[in-house]
Amino acid sequence: MSSPTRGRPPASSREVLADAACELFLEQGYEATSITEIARRAGVSRSSFFNYFAGKSEILWFGFDRRVDALLDALADPAPPLADALAVFALGDTPDTLALAIVDARTMGVEPELEAGRAARQLRIGTAIAARLERDGVEAVRACVAGAGYAAALVSAVWRWADRGAGRNRLDLMLLDALATARATLEPRG
Repeated sequence: MSSPTRGRPPASSREVLADAACELFLEQGYEATSITEIARRAGVSRSSFFNYFAGKSEILWFGFDRRVDALLDALADPAPPLADALAVFALGDTPDTLALAIVDARTMGVEPELEAGRAARQLRIGTAIAARLERDGVEAVRACVAGAGYAAALVSAVWRWADRGAGRNRLDLMLLDALATARATLEPRG
């Protein structure tokens, strides 16, 4: 007979913290909400907060960042074709906290955080795609433009998914559609 585990499972603790943070961001705004308040609302210690998140902004981005990490791993592997590596971004948990922040950005006071975070992540994705294209033999400028285009397609699809109602639409299908649009725009026609 196994002994019961103590505490919340890590995934649920992360979700509980994210839910508590979003409630507080909606009630009093992002800047006015402290990590101590988030931890208190979630029923964990302040130090426990840091077992799951490095800071407040990570709460908004953790689901999205998991997708980015998976994409970067796929792009680093030379075996799959680029299209297959890019399609990895369509897999995984939905970034629900980010979707809520996008829809309620003004109420939460997270517009500057979303703008800065979006730009940084889009650049990170675009740079990784460009590096992969260059490794595949694409000329540097063309690779950079294509990388930026694919990154813009992926990130804008997430924003469109949130704006159209995250719970009513499938993110994976919207991402795959955005990739198809980018491919048709960026790749030469024979």
